[in-house]
Amino acid sequence: MTHIARNSRRAFTLVETGLAIVILATAMLAMLSAQEAFHQQNRWGARAADAARIGNEIREMTMSLPIMDPVTGSATWGPEPGEVSMADWDDLDDFDGLDVSFGAGTGPLDSTRSVIAHLENWRQVVTVESVEPTNIATVVVDGTSEAVRVSVDVYWQPDSGKDELITTVTWVHVQ
Repeated sequence: MTHIARNSRRAFTLVETGLAIVILATAMLAMLSAQEAFHQQNRWGARAADAARIGNEIREMTMSLPIMDPVTGSATWGPEPGEVSMADWDDLDDFDGLDVSFGAGTGPLDSTRSVIAHLENWRQVVTVESVEPTNIATVVVDGTSEAVRVSVDVYWQPDSGKDELITTVTWVHVQ
């Protein structure tokens, strides 16, 4: 008896090949989508860290300043007459309303009052409010309290235009 050897190898059909391609393409698209989500989260984390640092630069700059001018007291809220540049600011209330940005060439500022050159697209806006010392949520008339709440809003300024608030750094200073 003679046995005829049969070739039992079977090739993939066109349908099986097409299905394999669809499955692989779907897996690759899912991986690309996950990678893009990772990169977006990474950019957000880096931006949030930069914003916290930029906000805290103002806190460090003003940490040792009195609330009101040592000479004029509460007579003037904001820079006193004759304080023509930020280098002249000698009390916390002088910083109320400070708005500096890279786009304007005025910021962001570091703790030495110098522009941080390598941080483009950032803006710092400072608000100084007199608050009730026993209830810091209660805002009182400027200059009437020995406690102030300082807030630094830090914005990201994308090239598209609209500023995006990234963080607010807030602290209370009591005289």
